[in-house]
Amino acid sequence: MSTRDDQDDNAPNGENPPPVNTTPARQEMSGGREWWTDALAETYCEMDPQWESRSGRFEARLSTRQFGDLSLSTVRAHAHSVLRTPAMIGDTDSEDYFLCAVTGGPGRIEQHDRSIWLDKGSFAIIDAGQPFRFDFPQRFEQIVVRVPRPLLLGRMSERDVDRVMAQPVSAASGAGVVVSRFLQQLAALDAAVPDAPAAALSASALDMIVTALADTAGTVSPTQQAHAADLLRAQNLLKTRLHDENLSITEAAAELGISLRYLQKIFQSTGSTPSEWLLQARLERARMILLSTDITIGDLASRVGFKDISHFSRSFRTFYGASPGQYRRR
Repeated sequence: MSTRDDQDDNAPNGENPPPVNTTPARQEMSGGREWWTDALAETYCEMDPQWESRSGRFEARLSTRQFGDLSLSTVRAHAHSVLRTPAMIGDTDSEDYFLCAVTGGPGRIEQHDRSIWLDKGSFAIIDAGQPFRFDFPQRFEQIVVRVPRPLLLGRMSERDVDRVMAQPVSAASGAGVVVSRFLQQLAALDAAVPDAPAAALSASALDMIVTALADTAGTVSPTQQAHAADLLRAQNLLKTRLHDENLSITEAAAELGISLRYLQKIFQSTGSTPSEWLLQARLERARMILLSTDITIGDLASRVGFKDISHFSRSFRTFYGASPGQYRRR
């Protein structure tokens, strides 16, 4: 890190604090068949919409907004189907996951040789990196959450994600109730939201989604469900101790009442060690605080559990491609 970066990151920000960045209010659009074909590709990924008859009336309405790392949209449209083919996948780099919650009118999803029906707020995860088909036989409404692939695979192994792919999660009981209602409340928000609360909402939504997927009956073995529950418990403990510069992974395992070896084992599904996950969580918390306050970089480093400001700045630069001071000025 340059001397200037060190000076900038240790210096106060002056008398005028930076403006609080906000996530824009939701954007709403509507149109007919031609517009909808383009909107699908721009918002989600390339798909081929199909209609039983092109002579009848068709209108689709789309509202979108960003919450941290998650993109949330609401679709209201007349009956139609959409198809994503292998050729479309070969022509694009879109391999994110989509959570689809059907809140009005039934809808059918086909992927992974599975065919399921969703309605009344029930939802499922699909993979944009694989072919799929949606069928909506009547007017419908659904909420779609776009989840970046690395974000979900940081919380679940790819094998576990494949197991719950295109599997219905009921909104009538269990964790599915909480997720479905929370997503509907997020979708109903009209006003802009500051970046830090938006990122917190995004993280909360993702944690709840992972819990609901792991809780899906018949898709995960009891042992895997126990591991997923223990992993979530461990992650929640670490999140509450991000400020504690003296926290060790050994101490965390003791507080959880599990062995260090078991703690390391359950984190394998995230593709990281407990220490790596803790570092990433601290840096993400720092990023949220950085964007929403005028705190000095030195105080920020201490608040998220770093004993040394130089170590904090180097780690931040490695993870986000800029020093904390540079990131704030963007």
